[in-house]
Amino acid sequence: SHPEFGRGILIFKYGLALTSRTLLKTNLSWTRALGGHAAEVNEVLIEDDYCKEQQLVYHFVSYTKVLFVPRSAIINMLKKNPAAWKESARWRYFRAALILFSLKGDELEVV
Repeated sequence: SHPEFGRGILIFKYGLALTSRTLLKTNLSWTRALGGHAAEVNEVLIEDDYCKEQQLVYHFVSYTKVLFVPRSAIINMLKKNPAAWKESARWRYFRAALILFSLKGDELEVV
């Protein structure tokens, strides 16, 4: 997350980065070619407290050009446009919540 603006979406123009996410006591890392890639598109919708432990961290290994869109700007836009939430964002929220839940290793309760 950005030190001043918090979490958000990173839209990569070009560059490389290592990504890591702490899973239990194992740290997974890999290299990505990021040109044209938008990162954190789904997870940015999840509340800060829920994804704090599983947050994806980018470590830039070369010159990388990105556009940062703060979470607050995205949430404000969704409040002004309920159709965007209904048609797309709620499903992205669900997908991110399901992925983060599965990373915690908990069992799903069938209702």
